[in-house]
Amino acid sequence: MQVKLLAASAVIALAIGAGVACSDANRDTVATRPGGSEVGGAAVTATAAPGGSQPTSLAAGEMSVAELVKFAQPAIVRIQTNSGVGSGFVVDSGGYIITNAHVVTGPTGRVASTITVTTSDGAQYAARVVGVDARADIALLKIDAGGLKALEFARLKDVEVGQDVVAMGFALDLQGGEGGAFSVTKGIISQKNRVINEGTNAAIFGSVQTDAAINHGNSGGPLLDLTGKVVGVNTALAPDPTTGTAAPGIGFAVGSDIVKAIYEELRAEGRVNRGYLGIQGFEALRPAVARQLGIPADAGGVVVEAVVPGGPVAQAGLQAKDVIVKVGNIEVANEADLAVALIKNQAGQTVTVEFFRNGQRMSAKVTLGSPPTG
Repeated sequence: MQVKLLAASAVIALAIGAGVACSDANRDTVATRPGGSEVGGAAVTATAAPGGSQPTSLAAGEMSVAELVKFAQPAIVRIQTNSGVGSGFVVDSGGYIITNAHVVTGPTGRVASTITVTTSDGAQYAARVVGVDARADIALLKIDAGGLKALEFARLKDVEVGQDVVAMGFALDLQGGEGGAFSVTKGIISQKNRVINEGTNAAIFGSVQTDAAINHGNSGGPLLDLTGKVVGVNTALAPDPTTGTAAPGIGFAVGSDIVKAIYEELRAEGRVNRGYLGIQGFEALRPAVARQLGIPADAGGVVVEAVVPGGPVAQAGLQAKDVIVKVGNIEVANEADLAVALIKNQAGQTVTVEFFRNGQRMSAKVTLGSPPTG
């Protein structure tokens, strides 16, 4: 799958993890952060800011922020490597932990020689890496522990733009604090289905934008809805191209649909063997475009901008302006769904791709290739 690189004025995110933006393990670097606070030594002097108010009413199944923190706290972990500190969360009670790939690989791209996980009760464990997927910036760790509190994933189609969310993680690896010493910030879902471009990695589709404050050290921690489910893994900040500094209130998390698919593949296989369609650019079908193409407004799907000559879909007969609505047994309503479909269907596998062309639903057998490297 090929994607368009985003322009400087679009979402070009800066990783907030080890080496790049994780809290420095040596804590001997002084750096200016947004808001004027300084990082270095054991404490940070900060200026108080107005806090957000609690909602006056909660939907069924939702918790107050304080209740949510108590619920999720046992699942939040601190991850220390030889290059920095990041965050993570337990995804299976048997000791499986999700974090960002860049938390455990650092600037070299190689897995850290030592990875120490600290749970909220203060217990420390040596962690092993089950698998890393650099393309989605997700890693799966395993510690020798059982009976842990685990968090569940939300389905992004159930998540609404504007709803409240809470970020939890070890922002700036601040000293002291109650409980697990993590930081808690609150915001909203600013938008869904964003694209993160971390520069060296491929674009990460199906990401969530939030204005909940996330900073260095938050990498790998969860972005939670008020039911306690994970809607994303906090990963990146957007730079303001006019200033070169982080844009205030624009952070990104790898979306839960992508993370869940990656987790399942890493746990089963230790790696992700993505399929490749050979598409040059695609975007979710919008109502006006559906009308132009004579497609039902509720069909969903992604519009293909161009196909790679000789690539898998080109060999199967697909063309530019085709609208893909299903890959294998996975329905495709948007770019995130297509990314999930290519995570779940492996290179070398032959799948049925369903699509609209000239208002008619069609299908073709496609043998998926491997994504190009570099």
